[in-house]
Amino acid sequence: MPALNSSKFNLLNEFAQQWREVVASDLLVLSLEGEVLTYNNGTRQVNWRDILQRASPDQPTLLTEANQRVLTVPLLDGQDLLGYLLAFDAQEANASLLNWGAKNLVARLVNEEALQGMTDELIGAWDQLELIYRVTQNLALTPDLLATLKSILQEIQKVVNTESSFVLLRRLDSFDCVTGGAYQVEPYLCRESLLDTLAQTNRVVLANETALCRQLWPEAPASVETLLATSLTITDESCQAALGLINKANKNFTAGDAKLLAALAQQVGSIIKNFLVHQRLIVEERLSRELEIAAEIQESLLPTKLPQMGGLSIAVVSIPASEVGGDFYDFITVSDRQLTLIIGDVAGKGIPAAMLTSVTRTMLRVEAMRGDLPHSIIHQANNVLYQDLSRADSFVTAFVATIDAAAGTLSYASAGHTPAILWRAETQTTEQLKATSPPIGIFYRGESTRTVTLNPGDTLLFYTDGITEAESPAGELFGLSRLIRIVEANAHESPDKLQQQIQTEITQFRQDSLGRDDATLLVVKMLPQMEGITPKINPVVIKTVDFAYPADTKYLIEISNEITSTCRQLPALPSGSKANDFIYLIELAISEICTNIIQHAYGGKKGEITGRITLLQHGVYLDFYDTGISFDPSTIPEPNANPHQLTEGGYGLHIVRQIMDVVTYNRHPELGNHWHLEKFVLSS
Repeated sequence: MPALNSSKFNLLNEFAQQWREVVASDLLVLSLEGEVLTYNNGTRQVNWRDILQRASPDQPTLLTEANQRVLTVPLLDGQDLLGYLLAFDAQEANASLLNWGAKNLVARLVNEEALQGMTDELIGAWDQLELIYRVTQNLALTPDLLATLKSILQEIQKVVNTESSFVLLRRLDSFDCVTGGAYQVEPYLCRESLLDTLAQTNRVVLANETALCRQLWPEAPASVETLLATSLTITDESCQAALGLINKANKNFTAGDAKLLAALAQQVGSIIKNFLVHQRLIVEERLSRELEIAAEIQESLLPTKLPQMGGLSIAVVSIPASEVGGDFYDFITVSDRQLTLIIGDVAGKGIPAAMLTSVTRTMLRVEAMRGDLPHSIIHQANNVLYQDLSRADSFVTAFVATIDAAAGTLSYASAGHTPAILWRAETQTTEQLKATSPPIGIFYRGESTRTVTLNPGDTLLFYTDGITEAESPAGELFGLSRLIRIVEANAHESPDKLQQQIQTEITQFRQDSLGRDDATLLVVKMLPQMEGITPKINPVVIKTVDFAYPADTKYLIEISNEITSTCRQLPALPSGSKANDFIYLIELAISEICTNIIQHAYGGKKGEITGRITLLQHGVYLDFYDTGISFDPSTIPEPNANPHQLTEGGYGLHIVRQIMDVVTYNRHPELGNHWHLEKFVLSS
């Protein structure tokens, strides 16, 4: 039914004007509330309420009011009375004409009302389509999901005209509540009960009654009177979400509102899914890159070629895994007849394990280069690495073995590592060389170095737990027993063929799937004849360089740079990491000797350090001279190796003695204190 009020003033005035032109009498429109809705110049002084009471609601009526003749005609929309037409100074004969005009006027009012309704619906539909379009624009990846959702809620509220709105999002490790509008409803929404209810209902819920709102949402604040909400479908992601509107302004939610919310729910669900998928891909890409870096670090630590030593044949292989672990191995030529090999495994995966592998491998290598016994190498490494490994909640297993090819002996110590397998050619049997101490990173309580004899044809197998813990598709472990059987059946073969056979067996056992842990296999075989042992090298002088510098710590770098740059000209200097290791030890010795001269010989006073660098074919002589106070090196005690009884001082000379092949001191009558150091490439 069209409303008859002042909003129709222009239409009613137009009708009254046409009446005056045709009939030559005034026409007014009176609402049921007694309001005159057409232009009245004030000349008609009438009791409008009295006319409303006397006029007939069904047919034209001729009344006399204040000495004025008034013809009244009801405005009827079907059975509904809208108001009256009042014709002043009209004749009764005008009743039919006025009645016809009333019907036409009502028809125009009805049509205009319908047209306005359709216009409002079109505008509303347009607003909804524009809203969906704007929401769709957010389907592109957004760096801030919660900010985007809040912006979308604000857009929805403008179109649907609600007081508040919300999006609830529950992931495996978090619960987010995004709200829009003035109402502070977050504390009530964050209890998650509404999300649980909507997830179970799995449809759009429309509640235009307070009781139904409380049924759906028991914790709802008293201000919540109407509610329109739905769960969101987010496929393939471990999360739940919901979208809702609270309190539509001055009216109830409609079926159209419900359809709009359902359409918006699909778009908002897609936005959330796109964001979560993007975040997951970022994490996966970062993890993938970390694995690549870890693999690069791990590969850079491995020797680029096998050592060449008479009497030994060696083969080694690392089998890649789906996750980069902490396997490492190394070879250190102690002398022309001794080779120290190290194989280990750092607990953990990825970059952390790779970094710990780098530190551990370097520490073990430096200790091994000093020529210490295997158990001492592990002990010293444990003293240095214990705190770092404890903080990282990690540990390292390591097997350190020194093979004397000429003497036919193997000296070894194992820090919790998998047992090495020794196959005896003479008896065709195997022995297990088991751990002698806990892993590195656990306080050292190890045994002394063990020694076993080696005979021609004997084969040694060193490996990491990735070999014995390789899994079949059914979850069965490869195991030590299976590995020993393969060794016993193939130990007469060369190390290369034995290693290849073990690798083939593991691949068939795993049925070509990558293992979760990388696996390293190192095979050493004693050859029947001891051939190719390198004889000692007679010193052949290639070059000498003299130097002189003030005895001041600020010149230490210059002294070191001159000496090391000269040492890099050694003809026999190896390439890669071995060269860097050799130069590093030279630098360390230079620093200790020169610091001792500056601080003790000169006592911080002015003086000069002179010397000579003598390059040999396979090594270097370093001579240092100073005119400071002399001292007796024999009075310097060996430092305490117990980590609980460490004292300050006394380490410098001990370090130099450990890393150089020859260290001597004497008092020259003319040149003063004389330090003589020798370092050979074969010793590195």
